[in-house]
Amino acid sequence: MVSIKTQVLIVGATGYIGGSILSELLKSPDSSTLAISVLIRRSEQAKTFESLGVASLPFQGLDDLNACRDAASQHDGTPVTLWPFNIFLADDLTIVVINAASASHDTSAKALIEGLALRQKNTGRNAYFIHTSGTSILGDHPYTRTASSDHKIWSDEKDDIYEMEKQHPERYGQRITDVAVVEIGLSVGVKTYIVVPPTIYGMGSGPFATLSQQIPNLARMAKKRGSAAVIETGKATWNHVHMSDLSVFYLRLFRAVREQPAWLPSGPKAIFFVESGEHTWLQVSQGIADAMYKSGLLATNQVESVSLKEAAAEITKGNESLAEISLASNSRARADFGRNQLGWNTSRGLEDFLTHFDAEVEAMLPELSLEQLR
Repeated sequence: MVSIKTQVLIVGATGYIGGSILSELLKSPDSSTLAISVLIRRSEQAKTFESLGVASLPFQGLDDLNACRDAASQHDGTPVTLWPFNIFLADDLTIVVINAASASHDTSAKALIEGLALRQKNTGRNAYFIHTSGTSILGDHPYTRTASSDHKIWSDEKDDIYEMEKQHPERYGQRITDVAVVEIGLSVGVKTYIVVPPTIYGMGSGPFATLSQQIPNLARMAKKRGSAAVIETGKATWNHVHMSDLSVFYLRLFRAVREQPAWLPSGPKAIFFVESGEHTWLQVSQGIADAMYKSGLLATNQVESVSLKEAAAEITKGNESLAEISLASNSRARADFGRNQLGWNTSRGLEDFLTHFDAEVEAMLPELSLEQLR
């Protein structure tokens, strides 16, 4: 067991993933050995975190790079004024920053790592950075370009994910950020780890946001159109993982990062997938159609094909490339490192994913029903 007290800073704790990671840490046996802080933009959120024993550090958002850098550094051992109280960040603590705020904001990720480097330099204590990406980094463009001919299934143990991202001809925010995380970590001597989840389903356990993005976005589009839709043919394949299983993965990785076993890689070799099976986009749209029809939100459970252009106008503000790579591409991976090294696994498979839509739609009923009245 690790005996040293660990300072944990979570960026994105008000969100779906970050909030669930926070909840997993708080309910774990590790919680008594952790001093957890979160970056927040809204002062009224501090009371909720205070009730959980979590300190809040104010900032103006991810573009507030100085605040990001300062929050990660905390290297001088002086009290830091927080909402609504002070916390003493002793300079002999190991610190782990978990970034779950944005997978595509490279400048804030750099600032956080630079802050960790400052703290590491000034205290001589270890500092680690866990970043959240997403499997759209593997996505192809089956309708506007050439689809992946072999529909490759990427392994986080056998394949060089970092090199693929670095050499990829397409400039894409998540890939750019992943490469930046690895490179700045190497340049300043901070060990980095990147978690790459696919479609996440199930309710989050955090104090604020509890809904994911991909499936709710498609449900909102279905409500607006009056019928569920799939982009083009919907034949492309993606992975999925339940939020509860993803949270457990983060906890297991966090423990490994604290303990630093010899088998744990970092930097270019530490890009990890988390998945429990595969689905097609048509299966997603049909699941949404059936659930919304049963709830009386749609008059039919038929799924209509829509063009990429139409879907982009509804969901991604006209960005067709983003709509295709995030909601219509092939993206296939295997969580080999998690299963083989972290001891992570899940009993949830395709059936659990295909039967979860009723609960997802039920959670959205207040929002979708309000839309119906407008």
